[in-house]
Amino acid sequence: MRVTFVVMGWENISVEYISSYVKTRGHEVRLAYEQALFDDKNYLCIPFAAKILDQGSNIIKQIIDTSPDIVAFSVMAVSFQWAIKLSEEIKKYLDVPVVFGGAHAIMCPERIINKKSVDVVCTGEGEFALADLLDSMENGGIDTSIKGFWFKTKPGEIIKNEKRPLIADLDSMPLPDKDLFAPYVPIKNYYLASTSRGCPFNCTYCSVSYITKLEKELENFKKVRERSVDSVIEELKINKAKYNFKWIDFRNSVFSPSKNWILEYCERHKKEINLPFRIFGHPLLINEEMAIALKEAGCFAIQIGLESYDPHVRNDILKRYESNEQINNAIDILEKNKVPYSLDYILGLPDQNEEELKKAAELFSGLKYCYRISPFMLSYLPKLEIIDYAIEHGMLDKNEREKIEEGLHGNYMYEGSDMDKDKRRLMNTYKLLFRSMSFMPSWLRKIFYKSKLYFIFYAIPFDLILRSFDLTMVIRDHDARAYALNYWWWFKKRFNPKHPNYFLNKMKKEK
Repeated sequence: MRVTFVVMGWENISVEYISSYVKTRGHEVRLAYEQALFDDKNYLCIPFAAKILDQGSNIIKQIIDTSPDIVAFSVMAVSFQWAIKLSEEIKKYLDVPVVFGGAHAIMCPERIINKKSVDVVCTGEGEFALADLLDSMENGGIDTSIKGFWFKTKPGEIIKNEKRPLIADLDSMPLPDKDLFAPYVPIKNYYLASTSRGCPFNCTYCSVSYITKLEKELENFKKVRERSVDSVIEELKINKAKYNFKWIDFRNSVFSPSKNWILEYCERHKKEINLPFRIFGHPLLINEEMAIALKEAGCFAIQIGLESYDPHVRNDILKRYESNEQINNAIDILEKNKVPYSLDYILGLPDQNEEELKKAAELFSGLKYCYRISPFMLSYLPKLEIIDYAIEHGMLDKNEREKIEEGLHGNYMYEGSDMDKDKRRLMNTYKLLFRSMSFMPSWLRKIFYKSKLYFIFYAIPFDLILRSFDLTMVIRDHDARAYALNYWWWFKKRFNPKHPNYFLNKMKKEK
């Protein structure tokens, strides 16, 4: 059987893992890819540029040209509306089942299965589930008793099967299918990798925490399931020889909760891979031995989620239980050992006030090796605890739950969730302040902050200045520059008649 995955905006590691396993079971996998330049629902949102570069029905033609037996979407909240609208269009041309999976499907299966254009919803890990589904189709018809799926057998009739056990041994799974995305993503620029599933923390604003709650009663549950160092090194060796990529981007929630795993990996990486890499970290997982090992192994950036510098907001609302002292200690370790790092900060949180933001700015003003401060606007995601707190304390209307589950709240990289005009203006001001500090040496940061020159941000055009900062960051920062190179690669493919994304490759007649 042939399954066509429909993906937009960025390379999807989950789809790559599902693809590689499904292929071992004898099935075919195809990809229909819409880059959605300047509206990729994740990194960039520049509406006028997106409109100019819109591909219209190109993605529909890609799907039809693959002659699928089933069409699959892996969706997050930000891509849900795009996926639903596209699935409705697909149904006009193809009489095949449409299955939705991914984080949003796991969190909101009841909402998704009731969409007219969706036939099946995957409620957990997709490797074994999808392979079983394709097996059943090959044997004559869809088996609606397969665990891990909800099935719509006819309007108003839904079969809700129990969830599947989690994959106990990630090393037993085939390596991610990079070949699936290679025609659509310039893997040579940087390599996207993942070494584990899950997260050791329970942050109330993160979908991983809710999915972890759902998984607790499943067989093989562990908060973090890690691949062995051997498995990760093997993957990188094979694909380094194949794609000759320049650096590695590890996209786990945190690189590893285990100091021993990190130390072993760093030692092996230096000897066997020897390429720059970037990781995600957490203040409670930073120690001096690990920081030195990462730097010596070639880690050029540790992206740390600080999120809030106010103990009440961080502890009581975000369920982040590290203290300011522990945060300061982690930062001191990185500064002392000259380890480049960046700090993420959420703006628009419940109970957040200007006093907190001033304290955060004071902290940022004294940092020397923090090469980037990344302020993000709060975007409420479905079913999360932070929604309950915001509604209970009158900061969010209870009717917003439905909009959140429909994926109608803004992108965290752009406008985020709704907030009143005065609060948004304040948050935009500090967003510009924090972003501007990324381009100043520490001595200038201190002068800029203490002189209160940043109040000029109240009066200047927000979008214009922010875009200027972002453009400068693309030119300067190693990781951001690689993403810009991807954009240039994607843009050139629009003019290649042999590429599926060729700008004239559209449906000849819209229905």
